[in-house]
Amino acid sequence: TTTTTQPPLVTEGATVVVANANGVNGSAGAMTDELGGAGFTMGSPTNATTGQLESTVIYYDPTADASLAVAESVNRVLGGDAAISQVGTPAPVSGGELEGEVLVLLGNDKAGSTLAQLAPAADDGATTVTAPEVSGGEDDPDDPDAVDPDDDPDA
Repeated sequence: TTTTTQPPLVTEGATVVVANANGVNGSAGAMTDELGGAGFTMGSPTNATTGQLESTVIYYDPTADASLAVAESVNRVLGGDAAISQVGTPAPVSGGELEGEVLVLLGNDKAGSTLAQLAPAADDGATTVTAPEVSGGEDDPDDPDAVDPDDDPDA
């Protein structure tokens, strides 16, 4: 028996802004659509001032109550391997002003990908527990002492 449990995604309480920090034109807009489709509240896509990043980084505003939980949920749907940090001032986006509470600097590692590609069902951050097989049941062919109910004269 396999039981999979996963905490619910926190998609409300903070606005998520995706910023291009890669070489793929339009990737922040595309990821904004992807995350919006997953239930997150999205701000307008923008550009990062960091230049290109190999790895995606997620920032959160520590003054907003739900921002860390939303940032962690964004990370989970993006595959679970992005660094999460508090955003500094000025924010590393065009204009220096973050128009939300969670900022995704979309690096080359995730640019141009869909959420389905980044977090496939088999690896979505869920905890999977597999129960060991039980041997010795009545019909266990490997157990010489097992009783086959069809052969039991008293049944």
